[in-house]
Amino acid sequence: MNSLHAITEHVNTRMSWLALCVLTLAIHAFAADVVYIGKPDDDSYTRRQIETASTFYGLNVNSSGSVPSLLSSISNPKTVAIIINAAMLPILDSKQVFALMRHRAQPVSLLIAGIDDSTDTGALKQWSLGAVTGSRKLDTAQADGQYEVGDVSEITRQLSNSTLPFNRGQIFYLVLTPTTVTRSIISAQVKSATLSVFARTTVMGQSVFFSTSQQPTEIPVTADPYRQQHLFAAIAAPMMFLRYAGGDKVWHSPGDYANLTIDDLWLREPYGHVNYEELLQQAQQHNFHATVAFIPWNFDRSQPAVVSLFKAHPDRLSICVHGNNHIHQEFGPFEEHPLEKQVEDIDQGLARMERFKELTGIPYAAVMVFPHSVAPRATFAALKDANFLATANSLNVPSDAAAPQGAEFALRTATLDFATFPSLRRYSAENDIPRPQLAIDAFLGNPMLFYVHESFFASGIGAFNRTADTVNQIQPDTHWRNLGDIVHHLYLEKLRDDGNFDIRSYSASIEITNTHHRDASFYIEKKEDFSSPLVVLIDGQPYPYQKTGRILWLQVPISNGATRQVEVKYGREMNLASIDISKHSIKIAAIRFLSDFRDNEVSDTHLGRWFIRSHVAYRTAWNAGAAIIVLFIALFLVIGYRYRNRRASKRKQVFALPGKIQSK
Repeated sequence: MNSLHAITEHVNTRMSWLALCVLTLAIHAFAADVVYIGKPDDDSYTRRQIETASTFYGLNVNSSGSVPSLLSSISNPKTVAIIINAAMLPILDSKQVFALMRHRAQPVSLLIAGIDDSTDTGALKQWSLGAVTGSRKLDTAQADGQYEVGDVSEITRQLSNSTLPFNRGQIFYLVLTPTTVTRSIISAQVKSATLSVFARTTVMGQSVFFSTSQQPTEIPVTADPYRQQHLFAAIAAPMMFLRYAGGDKVWHSPGDYANLTIDDLWLREPYGHVNYEELLQQAQQHNFHATVAFIPWNFDRSQPAVVSLFKAHPDRLSICVHGNNHIHQEFGPFEEHPLEKQVEDIDQGLARMERFKELTGIPYAAVMVFPHSVAPRATFAALKDANFLATANSLNVPSDAAAPQGAEFALRTATLDFATFPSLRRYSAENDIPRPQLAIDAFLGNPMLFYVHESFFASGIGAFNRTADTVNQIQPDTHWRNLGDIVHHLYLEKLRDDGNFDIRSYSASIEITNTHHRDASFYIEKKEDFSSPLVVLIDGQPYPYQKTGRILWLQVPISNGATRQVEVKYGREMNLASIDISKHSIKIAAIRFLSDFRDNEVSDTHLGRWFIRSHVAYRTAWNAGAAIIVLFIALFLVIGYRYRNRRASKRKQVFALPGKIQSK
């Protein structure tokens, strides 16, 4: 009997190894980055989460075909991650999967996803070597809580020790056996309980991750600059896993960038509560960069001492464009500001900024910060046609457009969805910015853009230091730069299978530096609508490109350590020297005088700052109130005037009576 058992065991072992060899040799024809193994009719929320995260990172998912063909893809060198739906665990042979993983030249990570209270506990124990013994359900409908991200630096990266929101309803959590190789990555903190929902352990020398199922949640994407937190929380586990597993083969930023922009200032010392010398000292001590959103109308009234300060410290102080005349919503609805007039203002603003550069020697970034509110879509197209680099505002969706749905828009700082012109969103540092929001941006490689006004510094010139310190703590390698430099690095890159690199550009002008210690080709793509003639320049010289649908793409070789400038120039010819830049409007001069008076005089008092904040927040109500007061005063004057006329008329009649009687 023992002999028969031994023979059977020997045959089974031989057959298993034969099957393994066949699977290893029969590599599936479809080369995938992510192998997803689920049931044939799998349309689970887990699968949709995986596909969303994979698409965001530029990874292909292979989930079709038979289980043997999917398993064969594990051996493909192109595969960077394996994901198995927990419902498949009892069907698959864990030893076979781990053997396939172990025989690869390059390591690959495994995620078992969609674990819930119906998942086979025996299979969980087997696939985790006892580290995960089950999953349970907790009703959180009436409980407040949050997700807490652990500190597993190679996986959690900038999100380490952050919190994320979770939707009320129910959660599934893992039952873990503490071991030296098992770490909880994300836990749900509900009341006093800490419940792991995403964990990692090591099995047979392989990294194996376990994540629980989530309730289907449809989170609408809005223009709100804080839109990221809930959407990211819903896919945090696959996002972290794929970023770790994919390495350089996923879309990632060439660096981490940040900027503070102060709106409305011109170069006088001081301007309101901004003292430039003291601001520079704070920027140097707390490592940040301050850009002045400069109103072109002010092009010819800069003070020499402030000009010298900006020229001496371009690493900390810079200029971008803030409208033209900065009248209320001068790039607002076309009913009040026709597109033709807006184009004139764009051209005049550029001409004034060129004159400013001639007078001061200070360069400026052709990045538009719209006065008061974001412009309509057609204005974006006009800025692109004038070869502006980008626009940066608290809302990056045009005033007459809806926010695009999907993770690409929701999770990125920049979008090309409107006239294929870069639109960046920024945060008001005058309000408290949730730390998790900044951590998510850092994790995703998004540039972090902040803005304030001069009154923000009423409490002291160091008012921004805490925000800068937080950013630098989350990401110590943050590059604080001017907006132009940030836009020049507004692209993503990823490693190709042939050792070269793909580039996805969000800007018409980018600088690519080859930091990969070898010569390489860079395959650049940029979304384009081809609505106007364009030319591609490499280091200032025309360069051939190809067009595929709405994608412009080209191949550029870059030597090790070299930097190349890639530009797309658009069709409209502009002669800025011929544009009238004079300031002949009495109305605009009065508006600018009153604005300067507001910032330099009114804002000196608490009451004045309250009025400014209230007027900005409730401009329509204040204007309506002012109109009513003016109307009331006018009515009072009219009534008083008529009353005085009636009295004067009666006095004349009284004085005239004796004469009339005498004449009779």
